[in-house]
Amino acid sequence: MEGKHVIPCTAAVKYKAHDFWTSGLVDAVDLNFLCPIRYVYDYLPFPIAWLMPQPLSLSNILERDEDDMAASPSYRLERVSSVYLHTTMTRLPLHTGLKDFRQNKYWRANEDSTRELLQLFAQDRKCGDVLLSDNLSLSDLAEKQLKNEVIDTYSRFSVYMFPEADEERIKLLAQSVILIFTFDDTWESAAPETIVHLREYFVSRLRGSIPPSALDTPLERRISDIRTRLLACDDEEGNGGADVLETLISFCSHAEPPREGFSSVRDYLDYRWEDIANTFISSCAKFSICSSVDRTKPELGRLLRHIGDHISIVNDTASFDKEKRHFDAGKANSMINLVHVIATLERAETQTAKSMAYAWQLCTENAILEELTALKRRNGLSREEWSFVDACLMAASGNLLASVVMSRYGGEKTRVA
Repeated sequence: MEGKHVIPCTAAVKYKAHDFWTSGLVDAVDLNFLCPIRYVYDYLPFPIAWLMPQPLSLSNILERDEDDMAASPSYRLERVSSVYLHTTMTRLPLHTGLKDFRQNKYWRANEDSTRELLQLFAQDRKCGDVLLSDNLSLSDLAEKQLKNEVIDTYSRFSVYMFPEADEERIKLLAQSVILIFTFDDTWESAAPETIVHLREYFVSRLRGSIPPSALDTPLERRISDIRTRLLACDDEEGNGGADVLETLISFCSHAEPPREGFSSVRDYLDYRWEDIANTFISSCAKFSICSSVDRTKPELGRLLRHIGDHISIVNDTASFDKEKRHFDAGKANSMINLVHVIATLERAETQTAKSMAYAWQLCTENAILEELTALKRRNGLSREEWSFVDACLMAASGNLLASVVMSRYGGEKTRVA
């Protein structure tokens, strides 16, 4: 949907508006599992008629020939933890050629785990001492998130990005995502010495280098518990828990953006690939399906790079308006965003820069399609590796869907229910 829909905000009309956007999203048998959608944000509301996405579905690629059907991830995964989302049957403004979207059934457990960890951040004395550039503390930031339905903020990402995780794994993924976002928000709006302090606060416990103590705060105990439970999942099946820990720790010490800025879109995306925690995302995808696949296998490198670029581009395009407001108001120290980079390099207006970002997204989707086709032709991946590819594509489509149906980027003006 390219047009911008203006919906009145009375309660009765909001209910009808919700139905307008989401009718037909799931099969009737799955209605009890559907996570309610209360926000719809069209971050590209202006028509871009000259940009047409081409359909991109892994199942279509793998099942094009009958002889390849046995290799399809749909035959490898039981999919007991997710429901299929018929997004093409709705009016949701999903600007993409990606066709496969799923939702985790355990979204309530995801929400509860998110709320629990945010409450621990809000109550933690040490987090109260971490001041951000807008004079709010890290505890204040967590408290602010708790004033909203948490499923409509950070919590949406893991529900859509990791749909095949079982209940225990989705709880751990939800809390790992909170740690990523907490550090990311602090990175963008805190003093350098604060970042160092926070890094040590998180990382020492994620590494297990500090033994448990009776003096630990509830938050410190929870972070240690997250480590223990991630590794316990590896004892049962797969080895993705260790990967999640390793990439989470690595993200906490990733490089600052270059002071001189970026010389090109490619230069920026190479930095953003780490800054948006793409290795962490692929680790979470692996963990969600109980996999032991080697994420660093050379045959997967090009595809994972393209998928990571896609996640970066979509996130930046969706979040640009919010980030620019915060930057202009002095609530952020820097503007790390593709739309901003394009506008700066090309001296373009915002709408033009967004269109160019979207064009880059569609080029990336085409690159993903070409790489998937090449991988199938070379027949170089195992069934487990194809399942991992499927999980990573779910992370990409889930990132896009979450960006549209949560309040984080569009705010209250996008509420429909």
